[in-house]
Amino acid sequence: MQKRFRKATLALILGLSCTGVYAQGISGTVKDATGDPLIGVTIMLDGKPVAVTDIDGNYTIPNAKPNQKIKVSYIGYQDQEIAVGNRRRIDLTMKSSDKSLDEVVVIGYGTMKRRDLTGAVASVTGDQLEKNPVANVAEALQGQLPGVNVISQDGRPGATVNIRVRGGGSITQSNEPLYVVDGIQVSSIDDIPADNIKSIDVLKDAASTAIYGARGANGVILITTKSGSKGKATVRYNMYYQAKEKPDNLDVMDAYDYVLWTWEYATAYGSSYGDGVAKYFGLGSKYGNHLNDYKNMGVHNWMNDILKSSHAWNHDLSVSGGSEHNTYYASVNYMNDDGARLNTGFRRWSGNFKFTQDLNSKLKLDLDLRYSETRFRGDKFGYATAVYSYKPIDNPLGENPDPADFGQGSNYVEEALNPVALINNYDKVVNHYRIRANAGLTWTPIKGLVGRTELTLARNWSETDGWDAGLENTYSTAKLTKGNGYNVRWTTTVNYQIPGLGKANKLDVMAGNEVLASKSNSSIIYGSGYPSEWDMSYAFANMRNTDKSLGKDEFNNTIGTPTHTESWFGRINYSLLSRYLFTATMRADGSSKFATNHHWGYFPAFAAAWRISDEPFMAGTKDWLSNLKLRLSIGTSGADNIDPSLWKETWTTKSKTIDGVVKTIYVPGDMMPNPDLKWETTTSRNLGIDFGLWNGKLNGSIEGYWNTTSDLLMKVPVDPSTGYSYQYQNVGKTSNKGVELSLNYFAVQSKNFNLRFGLTYNYNRNNVDDLTDGVNTDVATGWGSTMRKPYYDYIIREGSPVGLIQGFKSDGYYKTSDFNYENGVWTLKQGVPDTKEIVNYAGGSNFKLASGQTAFPGMVKFKDVNEDGVIDSKDATELAETQAMHTGGFNIAGNYKAIDFSMGFVYQLGGHIYNANVMHDMMGNKDNMLGANRLAEVAQTYKIYDVNSDGDLVAVTTPDELDKLNANAKYPLAYCEYGLVNSDFIEGASYLRLQTLTLGYTLPKIWTKKVGISNLRIYFTGSNLFTIAGYSGLDPSVNTAPQSSGSFPTPNYDYQSYPRSRAYTFGLNVTF
Repeated sequence: MQKRFRKATLALILGLSCTGVYAQGISGTVKDATGDPLIGVTIMLDGKPVAVTDIDGNYTIPNAKPNQKIKVSYIGYQDQEIAVGNRRRIDLTMKSSDKSLDEVVVIGYGTMKRRDLTGAVASVTGDQLEKNPVANVAEALQGQLPGVNVISQDGRPGATVNIRVRGGGSITQSNEPLYVVDGIQVSSIDDIPADNIKSIDVLKDAASTAIYGARGANGVILITTKSGSKGKATVRYNMYYQAKEKPDNLDVMDAYDYVLWTWEYATAYGSSYGDGVAKYFGLGSKYGNHLNDYKNMGVHNWMNDILKSSHAWNHDLSVSGGSEHNTYYASVNYMNDDGARLNTGFRRWSGNFKFTQDLNSKLKLDLDLRYSETRFRGDKFGYATAVYSYKPIDNPLGENPDPADFGQGSNYVEEALNPVALINNYDKVVNHYRIRANAGLTWTPIKGLVGRTELTLARNWSETDGWDAGLENTYSTAKLTKGNGYNVRWTTTVNYQIPGLGKANKLDVMAGNEVLASKSNSSIIYGSGYPSEWDMSYAFANMRNTDKSLGKDEFNNTIGTPTHTESWFGRINYSLLSRYLFTATMRADGSSKFATNHHWGYFPAFAAAWRISDEPFMAGTKDWLSNLKLRLSIGTSGADNIDPSLWKETWTTKSKTIDGVVKTIYVPGDMMPNPDLKWETTTSRNLGIDFGLWNGKLNGSIEGYWNTTSDLLMKVPVDPSTGYSYQYQNVGKTSNKGVELSLNYFAVQSKNFNLRFGLTYNYNRNNVDDLTDGVNTDVATGWGSTMRKPYYDYIIREGSPVGLIQGFKSDGYYKTSDFNYENGVWTLKQGVPDTKEIVNYAGGSNFKLASGQTAFPGMVKFKDVNEDGVIDSKDATELAETQAMHTGGFNIAGNYKAIDFSMGFVYQLGGHIYNANVMHDMMGNKDNMLGANRLAEVAQTYKIYDVNSDGDLVAVTTPDELDKLNANAKYPLAYCEYGLVNSDFIEGASYLRLQTLTLGYTLPKIWTKKVGISNLRIYFTGSNLFTIAGYSGLDPSVNTAPQSSGSFPTPNYDYQSYPRSRAYTFGLNVTF
């Protein structure tokens, strides 16, 4: 019996051991890093192909032995090998050979892996944005993304930030891109903290933007904010304190140069003016001969009184987490940015709550609530830099200095009108309040079919309080402006991944409908003549208590025109063998902003891509070429961001006496209606190459594009006999052609040390291709008032880019060698043109000139462009293009163990800056600026006066004496009463700026866990640390007035701008 038991036991052991060599069935699923199934993956057993994954990524191996190895191989992914063992199911996750290809990017109404993109999309993560601590997250995009150019107005808190995606095609309408936050269109992103942002994706070509139809012509910026995730609660607190240096001052004339130049200019205008200045400063033998005493006297630059060092605080607290069936995320943010100029600043409160709940296995609910309020304070921003002109000498050496000695120019020396008093006289506070609620349902009835519907309700309110205490106007004024509006959005989409097409084919279809509605209203209350003892708060609490005799009170209420848009859209994505990718989109938009016959616009687009690196014939390059994809797209998108009243009759009020009674009647406005007005439409063509080398160690993209915008909306004069002045018509066409380059190089990747380099380069050439005759596109800026020559200093011309500066080409100044000097008479030599009409000079009476001649030594001299023998208004010509064609940035980032570091540079090559500050100071302007100090350039101007041995001012009128006196003169005599647009002061806009420098340290977890902290990082960031530029002003990236009062663009205009500060930020990131 015992013997039999041993035999049975031995047989059982042998039987069990034999299973190690018998075959077994194995199955599993192969997915990528994002969880999507991979189709067509080759499964090998001991090096021999035995299976291929199906459309769901599934595979089956009927016979496999435990001692064999499974190897999976797929082009574009890293091979994997695993022992079979005793397992009957083996699921695999393949890693891309280039990690950047697995990145999920947000596209219109969906997401997509970068591997499968056919359009031009640039992306940046929230982590990258946080390295540049700024109040408006749009500023942090500068230099980060190819094809995206960011221009900030200047350094004021809450400054306008313009984002341009591939230039911008419109002239009179907005070129701002469409901003979409978590799928919802918003008007701006200045109320979204960088800490709340997960990623920003920019759609640049029509293949990407056409899905937004009438709103996508200027590109689309998709912002995805952070959400909750399943798991225990996580609390994050991020804060920073930012210390900002006092901004730099403009260089001005010293005390001696200021006093002498003012004396000379006043004398040139008339002896009585000159005597008044001499008396005030104690000049000449008559008033004490104190001129040389000013050489040892400092100058009072009032920029130092109104500009200061400042600071900013930012706090962000968030809580997130979830369970198996729900997630939540809540955050609150507070920012307070104190302006560098007195009485300016920016403050923001915002809160966000997100919640998702699985209602059942097929239905999911998500809620998103956001509230924000922003407060901007500041008025008369021009006082930030222009105040250098006020009273530079605190204690003039005249016996009894009296501002009246300066005549009408006394404002610049009146003690009561000092810049601090003026700034305190004005105040302006702008408050914006926004609330938005979004609810969505996602339904997945069957595998591959996803339906979603969203409803968004949004309200906004604004209030602007403007106050003038009456220092300059003799009476106080208060202006209260209120606004409110609403937005409604209802969007429904259906996505279906069609099954049963075989392993080689993949087809996704999306269709949707969107309904938008909005309206805004405003009201204005204006009161004047409040009691002198009232301050701003008391006046606004009692706005009706005005001085009615002034006749300045006003009340106006505007009920906005409701706008509605209905849209139908669809997209088809088809993939063949995962190598040949095709996308087709179509959108139809019906907008109430246009007349009935032009309500609807249709915007198609098509794109294709070829993943060359995945071709079998490229298998030999697998060791070094991880990605190579060619993309091609063409399509159209529109722009409906216009005033809805442009196509229809508008009315205005008019007083009329009827039967002896004055009554208010309504009459047609100046604008002639145009029922044929239609969309501005942009056609975009794009060719792109994406590449990756050495498993993505070096990756990037090259794009070439050509965008044309047709049917431009322009204001066209009409025959006055019609009773109207102008009409908006579709009359022009522009284009933008360019090249973009994006590079990322991971130089070092190791456990303790990592180093990455990034580069973006943008080339964009804008051009006005077509402009109908008779359209007035000339623009006048504000400096020099109506006395500027030429009056229109920005122009738009067919065949040139938008942003041309018009003026006179400098030829220096009239030298003594330009004249024949005989018997004391100055006569221009033959061939030297005289200047007529455009100048009005003081000092010319010192010279005896030939009959009819205007020119004299030292007077400004311009090129005779039309060669008619005289310099006049007909010689005004195109001076320069303002827009730079080459822009971009580069950055360095990395870490050594727990220490992280980064540097971000931005650059611009080409373009020009309109330095109106210097031009303004080269203008005599006796009636307004006689007592004003001026920029240092004025000290280098031509002179026609000298001081004799008695200390008195004498005119210099002979050639030898003038040449000796002006041996070092650089600029013409600055005595012209007209402002002159002079090419000497149109300067190059190229620059290189160290935008950010960051150094951070993450404390060891072994320390932080003891106090319940899972992660703690401290960091320092320096911002705007240095700029290399040839520009003589303070900032080469200034854009003081992005648009003129006539809505035409005036780029790179520098006039009394608010200077930028150098900032030092100390921050803390804590996770509990």
